[in-house]
Amino acid sequence: MSETSIPFHSLTQLNLPATIYPLWPQPLHHATLTPLIIERGDAHLPDRLLTQVITPEMAHIAPEQPNGIAMLILPGGGYTRVAWDKEGMETAYAMAKVGYTCFVLNYRMPGDNHPLGSLTALADAQRAMRMIRAKSAQLGINQVVITGFSAGGHLAGWLATQADRECYAKQDEIDQFSARADLAALLYPVISMDPSITHLGSRQQLLGTLADQALHPEFSVETMVTRETPPCFLLHASDDPSVSADNSVVMWQALKAQKVPVEMHIVEEGGHGFGLRKAQGLPVQAWPQWLDRWIRQHLLNNN
Repeated sequence: MSETSIPFHSLTQLNLPATIYPLWPQPLHHATLTPLIIERGDAHLPDRLLTQVITPEMAHIAPEQPNGIAMLILPGGGYTRVAWDKEGMETAYAMAKVGYTCFVLNYRMPGDNHPLGSLTALADAQRAMRMIRAKSAQLGINQVVITGFSAGGHLAGWLATQADRECYAKQDEIDQFSARADLAALLYPVISMDPSITHLGSRQQLLGTLADQALHPEFSVETMVTRETPPCFLLHASDDPSVSADNSVVMWQALKAQKVPVEMHIVEEGGHGFGLRKAQGLPVQAWPQWLDRWIRQHLLNNN
């Protein structure tokens, strides 16, 4: 399918059934980036990629019958772009139908020469989580689940294990809130920077000039797990040609070693980046139900 590109300035131009929240109080600028929407789908089934992001924002999708749980969704894209529809909005619509208050994050890329360098995406994820916490009373939110796909799975795991890392100077009262998730769901995630199992493109974008050196534990999520890490849900396909399922396996091992509750699904078929639309017709198409059941088991089982 052919691709078309148009200039991008804000999620507001996507005409979403959502409220859009800018992440930072002051406008962010970049001298050399040209934000774009790359459309690979059509009006009936959009597949938009957001690249060279300058202005990170969240789209808030409200459920008809909220269950008191928010979900912060981090789409993948190899740390070069954000797979907005396929992993972001489609997940939000599906989870909102069963009660989750969903937030889809358009985040900046670590390899785009932003002032925070490799910590850029983590800073955006921390800020997004704190913003959700700040709005919790207003929106009736009691807990927050972080959900990430592929490189977004790395970012979600990074946030789950490094919520308190000081990545940026405090901006306002929002930064008084915790960035810690109550649960983390990592779907076909990039976890390790070990060259034998990592996704080399994501590793290059994240580490930059460091990528040619030895393994950097501070960027390998499995080395960051502690007993304080929130419970995790892991999903991967054995036939993933891009991000080896060994990434989920080493994360499962790290969580088990620290006695952190974890549920892992390794399915036979699915490939990479299946999201919802490419999972149809396969057993893995039931993953939203698996995830919903697991979240309810941890957060709603006393209700």
